[in-house]
Amino acid sequence: MLHVTVIVPSYRRPDDLARCLEGLSRQQYSSYDVAIVVRDSDEETKALTRRWIDSPSGYRKSVVEVSETGVLAAMKAGTKQADGSIVAFTDDDAVPRPDWLEKLVRHYADPLVGGTGGRDVQPGIPAKPGCGVGIVTWYGKLIGNHHVGDGPAREADVLKGVNMSFRRELAVFPYDLHGTGAQAHFEVHMCLRARRLGYKLIYDASAVVDHYPAPRFDEDQRGKAVPEAAANAAYNLQLGILRWGGSFRATARLVYAALIGDRTSPGLMRLAIAWIRGERIVVSSFIPGQRGYWRGLKQWMTGAQSARLGSANAGIGERE
Repeated sequence: MLHVTVIVPSYRRPDDLARCLEGLSRQQYSSYDVAIVVRDSDEETKALTRRWIDSPSGYRKSVVEVSETGVLAAMKAGTKQADGSIVAFTDDDAVPRPDWLEKLVRHYADPLVGGTGGRDVQPGIPAKPGCGVGIVTWYGKLIGNHHVGDGPAREADVLKGVNMSFRRELAVFPYDLHGTGAQAHFEVHMCLRARRLGYKLIYDASAVVDHYPAPRFDEDQRGKAVPEAAANAAYNLQLGILRWGGSFRATARLVYAALIGDRTSPGLMRLAIAWIRGERIVVSSFIPGQRGYWRGLKQWMTGAQSARLGSANAGIGERE
């Protein structure tokens, strides 16, 4: 039986975290431990973790403190100390159902499966049977739908951070994303990297966490158009697809992002439609979104040039 370490980053949501931990305590899968990652300045959450550590349970518990901001720093710190050959992630505002781990882990019987994830059911949002989930199209459009996906388990390109797991060696986190808290689209980098290495990712809608999206404590506010957050999200998404999506998809992505884009980071054509329809939020997202796209392109080109120089220098060294 594969051992799983469940990592829960948490910041200033002790009540939500308590509910999450109650769900984790009811797991039917028997071989797992739980690590909470908490900010060293977050006294409320630290007080809760002390009570949690002292309470009886059938699984091992640990608390990891970090001083650096951002979900990636927390996830990285938790993974570094994980004992499991599988690392699973959920958020402190989600409650895993009793069969959550069991449903995720069963797919690892296939050695080609590198990661698994499931649905995050949100209040008042019904499932959409047959919709695409976690897909990056050939032209670089990201289709999410993890919260509404239904039907049989199937392959995906991208999983969602609130409900995902990886073989431990594939839990490699990007180092150059923008954002101080949620750091949107980090999953794109992790998942497309695993796909490029030849692994399959499985989305299983029956592996459920009940997700109660809580307020965030950074520039990325749910349901609000914040220019800085739009720029950060566009940068992170652009860089992830260009870096890991393959050369053809990267080229198509540049055209798609500039001309079409999406509601939160529209391109020129989507901007024109929004202007005609009077969609003020979409219009206001155009400049920061495009700024993020072009910064992502610049970062990708810088990295590609560095890689080429590194290869050339290695070749010179070999000839000498």
